[in-house]
Amino acid sequence: MKKLKNLFLLTLLVGATTFSLTGCSDKDDPAPEGGKAKVQYKLIASEGVNISTIVYYSDNSVVTKTGDFGSTWTSEIVTNNEETTMISANAVGPSDQSTLKAQILIDGKVVKENPVSTGKILTTNVSLK
Repeated sequence: MKKLKNLFLLTLLVGATTFSLTGCSDKDDPAPEGGKAKVQYKLIASEGVNISTIVYYSDNSVVTKTGDFGSTWTSEIVTNNEETTMISANAVGPSDQSTLKAQILIDGKVVKENPVSTGKILTTNVSLK
């Protein structure tokens, strides 16, 4: 169990590092509506997977949630700068075929989705930019 906890902490650290690095972009595309986006985050996992750690931005501030969230989780609608619209999550699955993916939705439509993570230890992250 201690090894699993250390693995989760390492995964969370990698996710946090990814968050800070993906916020840096040399893209000069203008953001719509002054760069603000009203978004909803969604995590979808296969049966038997337990999402245990979720880190996302809400009102341009980092929100961290830990617990037993089951195999699906959806945030409330939040407003962010496009640069800070991102989510990362960790989960544990029952088999090597377990899956987890993250989505960003605007007006109920998926605008960004990451490739599916597979395995017993699952990590996912996706950003709008």
